[in-house]
Amino acid sequence: MHAALTASVALVLAGASLGAGGVRTSAPPSPVDTPGPAGTTARAAQAPPAAGASDLDAAAVAAYRLTPPVFARFETASRRIGALTRDDPRYANAPLFTREVAMLGDVGAVAAGLEARLENDPGLAGALGAAKITTREYTTFAIALIAARLAQGFVAAGVLRNVPPGPASDNIAFVTAHETAVSTILAELGVSGLPDAVR
Repeated sequence: MHAALTASVALVLAGASLGAGGVRTSAPPSPVDTPGPAGTTARAAQAPPAAGASDLDAAAVAAYRLTPPVFARFETASRRIGALTRDDPRYANAPLFTREVAMLGDVGAVAAGLEARLENDPGLAGALGAAKITTREYTTFAIALIAARLAQGFVAAGVLRNVPPGPASDNIAFVTAHETAVSTILAELGVSGLPDAVR
C-alpha cells in the first residue's frame, strides 16, 4: 500500500473510509476548528497565501464537481498543452504534470506550481485561452480529476469504501462514466502508470 498516496486521496475525498491498511477520515471540521502546523488554525491559513503558495487547497478541491462542459474545455486545452510540451526539451526533465502532481502532494504547493507554469509560459497560457478556460479552473479540474481517478482505483480494488454522497462520489461517478476519455487525456498529459495499488 502506498501510504502517502492513500493519505492524499483520503484528504481530497474528505469523509471517506479506507479499508485495511489505510486511514479513516471524517468530514472536515469547520475552518475555525481545523488544526494547522505548530498549533495554528485555518484562520491563520485563510490569510492571503504567501509567495509561491496558492489559495487552492484540499478543501476547495474536495468541494469541486467535475462536469462535462468544463471537461470539454479541459480536453481541448490539454490536447494543445500535450502537443506543446511533448517535444519541447524544457519539459523533458521537468514535465508539467510531475509525479508530485499525479500523486497529489501538498495541494496548495502543487496548485501554485502548476498555476505558475501555466501562466508564465506563453504557449501554455495561449492553449488555455484558446480553450476558454482559466488557469484556476484548469488547475482545479486537473487536480480534482486526478484525485477522482485515483479514488476510483481504490474503490474498484475494495480499499476505499463509504465514499460520502456529494462531490467525492459524484466525481468518482464522472470518471467511471467517462473512463476512456479520462484515461486518454491524462495519458496525453503524461499522467499514466499509476501505482498498481490503485489499478
